[in-house]
Amino acid sequence: MKKILSIFITVFLFANVNKSFAQCSDAGVCQLGFEHEESNKNYNVGVSYSFGSSGKDDDVKFHSAKLNFFYQPFRNTKLTVILPYNMQSGPLGDVSGIGDLILSFTQNIFSDRIQSASFTFGGKIATGDDNQKKIPQIYQSGLGTNDLLLGLNYSNRNVMLGVGYQVAGNRNDNSVTRLERGDDFIARGSYIFEVDKFNISPQLLLIKRIGKSSVLDLTVAEEKFIEVEDSDQLQINFLVNADYEINKDMIITAEIAFPFLKREINVDGLTRAFSAGVGINYSF
Repeated sequence: MKKILSIFITVFLFANVNKSFAQCSDAGVCQLGFEHEESNKNYNVGVSYSFGSSGKDDDVKFHSAKLNFFYQPFRNTKLTVILPYNMQSGPLGDVSGIGDLILSFTQNIFSDRIQSASFTFGGKIATGDDNQKKIPQIYQSGLGTNDLLLGLNYSNRNVMLGVGYQVAGNRNDNSVTRLERGDDFIARGSYIFEVDKFNISPQLLLIKRIGKSSVLDLTVAEEKFIEVEDSDQLQINFLVNADYEINKDMIITAEIAFPFLKREINVDGLTRAFSAGVGINYSF
């Protein structure tokens, strides 16, 4: 137990002193279809809280409370609903509100006692406000676009691999940026260490923006849009996920993240200097 606590403390401290940036796409495709093991229960409800910081350049703090609901109508089929409530605060003000709703359908392609593969199809629905107080996108609770989410995941014993693609929607209505994002491609790998009732899984997450994002050109009077240089940079994050089984129906979860390779441009407001979160899930 002392060894496990030491691992948690060391990683948490490292995440807090690191000066680079971590992000998980746009709270979209990288959240889907990457569970350690299948449940034999039909329903799962979870709540979680996460905190993040943009770093000193923007100096914006992020708080997010999420409600997760999973329904498994059949052994190899799962429906997922994720609804966040987001709070952002920084030099330009405080903004809070419901975030963008995520809906997904995951289907096992094949599985046996050793390995399995699944496909995920879903969407991020623009239920969050993207123009509160008419301040930049980084302060907003939603991105203002309806996105398509696709994912393919494979597991073999304790190794998990996945790829995903997020098709960004059209230009949003934020009055400062009028942002139009590029799509996102992600690839990730994870290894799961099982210690008593703990599962600890370090994970590498690669995020590549496909195409540059564009924003409103504020230097001219007429409506004109310009591409943002380097907004399509590659980013590689390191995450540590952990869960503890309280009993057969209830699990406590925790996650921290920081980057190995940072994306310098933060026009979409997704970049984090670090992020950390905790949650609890109940199956029935």
